[in-house]
Order: sequence, then structure tokens, then C-alpha cells
Amino acid sequence: MPDYRHIAPWYDFLLRPFVKTIRRNVVKTVLALKPGLVLDVACGTGDQLRVLSENRINAVGIDLSEAMLRQCRRSNPAADCLLQDGTAMAFQPATFDLVMISFALHECGWPAAVDMLDEVYRVLKPGGQLLIVDYADLKQVRGHVRLAISAIEFLAGRDHFSNFRNYHRKGGLQALIDPHRFSLLASRKRAAGSIEIQEFKPLKDKALNWKLVSSTTG
Repeated sequence: MPDYRHIAPWYDFLLRPFVKTIRRNVVKTVLALKPGLVLDVACGTGDQLRVLSENRINAVGIDLSEAMLRQCRRSNPAADCLLQDGTAMAFQPATFDLVMISFALHECGWPAAVDMLDEVYRVLKPGGQLLIVDYADLKQVRGHVRLAISAIEFLAGRDHFSNFRNYHRKGGLQALIDPHRFSLLASRKRAAGSIEIQEFKPLKDKALNWKLVSSTTG
């Protein structure tokens, strides 16, 4: 995965106009869920963390890019943003009430996306929720919107574009989510139907989960 050293200082300036409404929609969803502790996986520059913090939502962010995290700390010194790999988190099982992943699954490559969701399942509490923001099925999106998204992904770099294409070729989030681990609760499309905000609940046995916590901490 790229380290974003060159683009990190400009990332929010370039992307914020396009995702501002999505950020607000995410916050509205999180506020309605009233979670205790939130984890933002692949938080990048912490723009979503900032909006969550402004709404008094207790959130932690992790990212694999030190350059992006420097921007996060610079723009929001109070942000709790940590250098961690989303495919191998340093958190105990059943730590978070809500985990969110925004625009990362299509980018990181299919094997890494599978591992990331495995880790999300591990760190979510029984009764917690997963919130994913990513591209919808672009075959169902109007041509000019689809072309604009493809152009943006192409400009992000060869590896990024390759992962983006492979994500959609394999069936996107619908193919990626394990139905034995996560159950879809709600789905809303935004940005001319190109972006989907989806809520899932983990399907896990509460007794088994706390047994895992005990065996890890004991």
C-alpha cells in the first residue's frame, strides 16, 4: 500500500469537496447508533475523525501511513490516531462498539480487505456494528459518473487503480462480506448512486466472545 508521502499535505484539499456530504451522512448514522467507542480503520488524514470529534463521538483512528497520520495530528492535535495495520490490529477482542471503514476496502487489495474484515470481526463487541462506506456496483451507475470515478482512481496510481478494478471485478462488497459473520442491517446510496453507506451487525456468540477476551487477558 502506498505511503502517501507526496499527496498527504494536499489530500483533504483535493478530496473534501467530494466527500463532505458523505462525512455528514456518516456522522448522522453514528449519532443515531449511539455507540460507546468507535474505531475508524484506515482513517487517513483524520478528516472523518475530526467531524466525529466535533459531534462528541469518542473515536480512535488507525492507519498504516505515517505521512497521513502526521496530517491528522497537525489538523486535529487532540485526535487519537495510531500507526497500525488494519489487517493485524493491536487491540483486544471485543473492544469497540462500532467499527467504520471508509473508502479503504477497494484500495487495499482483495486479500488485505479479507484480512481487515477478519480483524474487524475480532475487535467488535457482541451487539456492535460495522459501518462501511465504499463504491456501489458501478455497473448500475450512470456512464459519466462511472467514468469520473474511474479517472480519479486511475490518477491515484497504478497499484491503486489495479486494486479498484479487481475489487469490482470480484463483485465488490457484496462478494467480500462473509454472510456467516456479518448481517446487513441497512444500505443507503449517495452521490448519484455511486457510493453506498452500509450498516452490518456481527453474528457472534456473546459467551464465546467473552471467553476469547478472558483467554487473551488472563
